[in-house]
Amino acid sequence: LCIEYDKERQECLRSLQYDDTRYDKISEEHHGSLQWLWRHPQYLHWSASATSSLLYIEGKPGSGKSTLAKYLIKNLVQVPNASSSTVAHYFYTFRGTIQESTHENMLRSILHSILEQDQSAFVHFQQEFRDFRRRNHPKWPYESLKKVLSLFVNHPPTKPLFLFLDAMDESKEDDRRSIIELICKLCSDNNPSNIKIFLASRPVAELKHRIRERHHVIIMQDQNMGDISRFADDFLNSDLRLSGNILRDATDYITKNAQGVFVWVSLIKYEMLTHVERGLPDAEILKCLKGLPKKLEDFYNFMFDRLERGHYLDIQDGIKLFRFVLLALRPLTVLELREALALPDDNNTSYEDFQQNKTTAIDRRIEHCGGNFLEIKADGTVQLMHQTVREFLIRTIPNASNIKLEIDMAYRAITTSWIRYLTLCFTSPSMRNTFSKIESWSLRDFQTYAEYLNDWPLIEYTLRYIKDYLDLC
Repeated sequence: LCIEYDKERQECLRSLQYDDTRYDKISEEHHGSLQWLWRHPQYLHWSASATSSLLYIEGKPGSGKSTLAKYLIKNLVQVPNASSSTVAHYFYTFRGTIQESTHENMLRSILHSILEQDQSAFVHFQQEFRDFRRRNHPKWPYESLKKVLSLFVNHPPTKPLFLFLDAMDESKEDDRRSIIELICKLCSDNNPSNIKIFLASRPVAELKHRIRERHHVIIMQDQNMGDISRFADDFLNSDLRLSGNILRDATDYITKNAQGVFVWVSLIKYEMLTHVERGLPDAEILKCLKGLPKKLEDFYNFMFDRLERGHYLDIQDGIKLFRFVLLALRPLTVLELREALALPDDNNTSYEDFQQNKTTAIDRRIEHCGGNFLEIKADGTVQLMHQTVREFLIRTIPNASNIKLEIDMAYRAITTSWIRYLTLCFTSPSMRNTFSKIESWSLRDFQTYAEYLNDWPLIEYTLRYIKDYLDLC
């Protein structure tokens, strides 16, 4: 019976496939930051409670909510009773795959983590899983996933459960209210289980109405001034080599004007480094600092204006990069973007021209044409520097801009690029000369063909998503 039970549990685990690329890409905390959390009364009440409870972290965009979530997950050993607990986390994002902002993907991820760690939890899954298999559904019905999670209100209190949900504001608005109600139900006062939920988001109406008045709440920008001051002092001292009164004045100025937004401070850092590299004296660097925009959106406009004043070819490559990264259906790698950037703008460009268009310094090209709006992550993927960049590019760019990112037009342009890529791949000289008479291919011919396709870095992406792009046009 035990063997059959675990076999069924393993089958259930395999059925809960999900996408989760976000966690490893979240920035680590600056050394010495976030120590205030362990002393905060709202955290202490949440962590010490013997019953289910919810800790809600509300903060401005770019205030460090995701970093705080990751920090607490890494340091759960400091939380009472957490060492023997089941821990599951999910980070919503618009910058990952198309599934990562959906509640369905969140439920799959959370439930998979719970079931993988706690075999006894299968009792909550078993009936819904059997119904799902009996009806021959290709995947779990969304309502069944919600029902399974709701059953954890009856989970034994001797088996504490920690759930971390980050960036609820980046989740799909469809059914968001229902998910929030489910979260609140799991943490209600009359719930006999022991479920601790950590929820982070920028302000959204559904959360303010249902959570802020009833649960433990921390406002991020009210707590992180010391962290911002420490971060600013460190880079001003170690990277910019400022000292004395100028160091103190610059640190105080940044701390005062950041308004709790770490992203703004990071942009300040990159901008000031360019002045140091130009050899400006310290007093002039401080003067330049005080001339920079004080609001995040104004800073984005400042950066964007600089891109618009660039060389025509830089602007054209910048438009392509923003389109490819902004509307990617999963994060693209540096090598994939190298291929995409080399794609011709007309159908008459030859295979040889395409090969010659490939830059040998794609990293520098991304940095130069994307400004600080794009970043290359440790895993080799390229993404927008922050979710606020996505919102800026979609909503804020003025109509008079040289860099046009009208979404419908952008999807058509990208789809055309993928079609051209497939055409180049399947009509190249190698295809014509090596892979003719497919009806007489041997096993070795198929292997050689597979090796040929592997030399086209974008082929997997284009074949997998070309239909999705056609549907989006």
